[in-house]
Amino acid sequence: MDLNEQAEFVHLMRPDGARLAVYRREPSVPAEVTVILAHGRSASAAVWDDVLRHLPIDDRMRILTFDQRGHGASTPGRASADLRVLAEDLQAVLSTFSPDTPAIVGAHSMGAMAALTSAATRGPTIDVQPAGLLLVSASSGHMDLSLAGHPPLARVVGSARTAIAEVCTRAPRSTRYLRDLLVPSAAPRPTTDVAAAWYRAIMDFDMTGRLTALRDIPVHLVTGAQDRIIPPVHTCRLAAELAHARVHVLEGATHRVPSEQPAVLAVLLAELVKDARGQRAASPTATDAVLRAAQLLFTKRRALGAGGRLPWNERRLTRRGATVTRVGREEVMDTR
Repeated sequence: MDLNEQAEFVHLMRPDGARLAVYRREPSVPAEVTVILAHGRSASAAVWDDVLRHLPIDDRMRILTFDQRGHGASTPGRASADLRVLAEDLQAVLSTFSPDTPAIVGAHSMGAMAALTSAATRGPTIDVQPAGLLLVSASSGHMDLSLAGHPPLARVVGSARTAIAEVCTRAPRSTRYLRDLLVPSAAPRPTTDVAAAWYRAIMDFDMTGRLTALRDIPVHLVTGAQDRIIPPVHTCRLAAELAHARVHVLEGATHRVPSEQPAVLAVLLAELVKDARGQRAASPTATDAVLRAAQLLFTKRRALGAGGRLPWNERRLTRRGATVTRVGREEVMDTR
């Protein structure tokens, strides 16, 4: 049976008034593990539908997806747009609907930033440690192209995006009308002011150097080789901090990896579920991931684009040899 046909729709109220739309799929017997999936900016939980169709049926696996606040069927609430708020939402969904099992977190783009924040932060509202992470099109920060250190053309592009976000904030009705006229979509999208607020939150996001709590957690880092929104260099930087992570660069994929390569993500999720159950021990000392990622990325400079090249102080990593395995469109290959 299609896992999407088993979803139970429920609402979760948050302290600031936000109402999260949660889609819960319970197994027929008590769950041993939970998979929770978080989507990115200007999307909804539906981006994971194709991945769930490829995920093997498991009679002891609970699946949770949800619409981020201000997206899909979820309301924005009163809290300011901040990735820690999304991290607290992720924790709230887990603690409410799956307090009794280890959790595998799969997250894309902005959702991956929230998952990083959730996994690396401790506090009264963030205390559940995931048993495994699948981070797709992820970044640990430094997304604002308008800042010093980027090439001149990239800074112009970054400044233009910031200006557009400001206009969307000040004139949401007009900009929403123009967006729907110029870029129509049948899928639900947040209002332009909400989208602009989360854009600014992403530009301010920075978890660099704060990911030590993830060193004992199995992590898969997945990026599209042709991703222009979050170029593969961001995955390489994450791999530099998470040397145990397994890096997968998907040939021909863009930022829309969940819809372009759903079978790949389903296989990786199933592997993390198996690890969480202890059926196969995850390697605590995988080969230095950043060397593999850097070498691969340097063989694909065209895919990175002008704003996606490694800075000079990271280029030295490619001087050492490393064996790199790429992921094709029809297979998953272990990059360890």
